[in-house]
Amino acid sequence: MSDENKGAFHEITRSEIYINLTITACILIIGVILIAFGYNEAFFTSNNILYAIFNIITNFGDENLYIVFFCLFYFGIDKKFAKRLIIGFLISLHITDFLKNLFQDPRPLSNMGVDGPKADGYGFPSGHTSGSMSFYGYTYFSFLEEEKKRRIPIQIFAIFLMITVPLSRLIIGVHDLQDVVGGFIIGFLVITAYMYFEPKISEIFEKWSLNKKIWMGLAFSVGLWALSSMILYLLNSNLVDLKQSIQDLGVSCGILMGAAISFPIEEKYVKYDPNKLKLLYKILATLIALVITFGVYFGLSFLFNLAPSIYYITRALKYCIFIIISALGIPYLLNLIFKQK
Repeated sequence: MSDENKGAFHEITRSEIYINLTITACILIIGVILIAFGYNEAFFTSNNILYAIFNIITNFGDENLYIVFFCLFYFGIDKKFAKRLIIGFLISLHITDFLKNLFQDPRPLSNMGVDGPKADGYGFPSGHTSGSMSFYGYTYFSFLEEEKKRRIPIQIFAIFLMITVPLSRLIIGVHDLQDVVGGFIIGFLVITAYMYFEPKISEIFEKWSLNKKIWMGLAFSVGLWALSSMILYLLNSNLVDLKQSIQDLGVSCGILMGAAISFPIEEKYVKYDPNKLKLLYKILATLIALVITFGVYFGLSFLFNLAPSIYYITRALKYCIFIIISALGIPYLLNLIFKQK
C-alpha cells in the first residue's frame, strides 16, 4: 500500500499477532474457569447508580454511536482510515450475527425487566462485545504510528471502551459471561486477521478498474448474504428462523453492497479530503454530515418499515442506500459547500 493511500494505518507485526492470540487465550481460560465455578450470570447488579452508569456506557456499542464515530472519522479526521474501519467492523458483525442465528442461545434471566426483555434477539455471542473489539480495537492499532498528541487521546478512549462496553453487558444483565467471552474472542481474532490480510488484499484491489471494483464488491456482498443464509437454512429449516437470519445478515451485507458502490466512485471522482479543511471547516463539515446522515437513516427506516412483511429482504436495501448517500452523496455536497476540487 502506497504511503499516500495509507491514512491512519499500522501494519500488524508478527509479535503483535502473538500478543493478541495470547490475550485471547487468557480471556478464554479465565472465562471458562469463572463459568465452571458458577459465575456465568454473577455480574448483574441491581444497584441503581451502577446500573445507570453502565447503561450509558453500553450505548457506545450501539448502532447509532458507531454511525457517529464513523462520521467523525470519515468527514472530520481520516476518510481512508474510516473506510478500512467500517469494512473490518462489518466482517466481525456478519460473523457474530451468523453465529447468533446458528446457536440461537437465549439471553440470561437477568435480561427480563419489569416491562419485558431489555434486549431482543439471541445471546451468544455478544454483538456489543465483538463490535467494540473490532471497531475500537482497529482504531487503537491504526493510530499506533501517529504523533502522540493525536494518538494518545484516541487510544485511551478506544481501550476504555474495549473494556467497559463488554463489562456493561454483564452488569446490566443482557448477556451472561459466556456471551461476552465469545464476543471478545470473535472480535479480537477477526480484527487481528483483518489487520494482517487487509493490506495484501488492498494492493490487489487498487490495481482493478472502477467497474471491476464495483462488480466484484457487489458479487462478494450478495454472495456472502446468500451463502450464509443458505447454510443457516440447511442447519435449521424453520421458515421463521430463515427470515430472521436473512434480515439480520442483511445489515452487514447491505452496508457492504453500498460500500462496494460508493467507496470506489467517491475515491475516483469526488475525492473529499477532510485534511484539506481548516479546523473550523472540519467541525462544520462533520456536523452537517451528522445531521444529514441521521436524517437519511431515520427517513429510510420509516419508509422501509411501511412494508414490514418484506422487511427481512428490504432491510439490506435500506442499509445499501443509506451508505451510498452517506459515503458518496454527502462528500459530494461538502465539496460543493467548502469548494474542494
